[in-house]
Amino acid sequence: MRFTRRACIWLTLPLAAMVGSVTAAAANPKVVASFSILGDLVNKVGGNDIELVVLTPVGAEVHEWELTPNNFIALEDADLVFYNGYQLEQWMRQVYATVGNRAPLVPVAEATEYPTRPIVTGEYTGEPDPHLWMDPRAVAAYMKVIADQLSELHPEAADNFQARAAAATETLARLHEEIGELLAPIPEEQRLLITTEAAFVYFADAYGFRHDGVWGSNAETEGSPQQVMRIVDLIEQSQPGALFWESTLSDRYIRSIAADTELPIAGPLYVDSLSEPDGDATNYVAMMRHNAKLIRTALTMGEAEEREAEERDSEADAVEGEASPEGEDAEENEALEQDEDEAKDA
Repeated sequence: MRFTRRACIWLTLPLAAMVGSVTAAAANPKVVASFSILGDLVNKVGGNDIELVVLTPVGAEVHEWELTPNNFIALEDADLVFYNGYQLEQWMRQVYATVGNRAPLVPVAEATEYPTRPIVTGEYTGEPDPHLWMDPRAVAAYMKVIADQLSELHPEAADNFQARAAAATETLARLHEEIGELLAPIPEEQRLLITTEAAFVYFADAYGFRHDGVWGSNAETEGSPQQVMRIVDLIEQSQPGALFWESTLSDRYIRSIAADTELPIAGPLYVDSLSEPDGDATNYVAMMRHNAKLIRTALTMGEAEEREAEERDSEADAVEGEASPEGEDAEENEALEQDEDEAKDA
């Protein structure tokens, strides 16, 4: 399969050990992945049949990454480079310049031909949103592209690649169902995700949410005053249960908006990076489960608190009603008050 110039085993080892590591046999091909989530997917398919280096470490913002000397060394030795595409990695021109024609560079998301959704706000409004991996069904398509490319590169291990991809696809189907069940308790009126970066378009489509963000899908286009006011207006109209912030981005915009709108905030959500090895999102499956659980908790907590408040108000009204003088009791109290007034006058 050819690509134009424009045109990731859930980790069994900590991803940090995978970044820059050289552990496999010398005969195995050297493969590079652009960021941690894609690297996790490539590692799932490639296993011990490839040597894998991930350019962007966990916790880093993939949009704004600057290649390091070690990155350039890995690229110069690479037999195959996987990146997401759809302008996620704004620095890919440097990769192309380094690799040249020595190795295939595969834009995995673009190669899937999976249906895209447009970016909803910011400088790149209307362009294909690159965050397809936020839908497990799209990731199943990633797995096929990865397995096919690795099989072409290293035919001796093709059966292994295809078997791992098939097993991963089954896991992804179960994950999709699991997340749907996790999110089912959220009422329709609370199914609005407002995040710092508008990167949940595919997640929202997959699980029945509306979605918006302070800015679009590139952290370089941080929220302008107009973008912030647009989100404030949306919040006032829609009254979501919570606002969310992401692990690789500053939460100052969301905290400022939350202070102005008196809404709770929840986070972190993981979108552009996995977590550190001791975190809650050390691989793709863990990341998606973490996000779903956090969203469910945040968007059902407000409803539970509201029900509790209504119950307390009802109980208070009932107690007040029992204590309030009515009928004969009211007349008796009025008579007692009149007797007391007459006694004072005497």
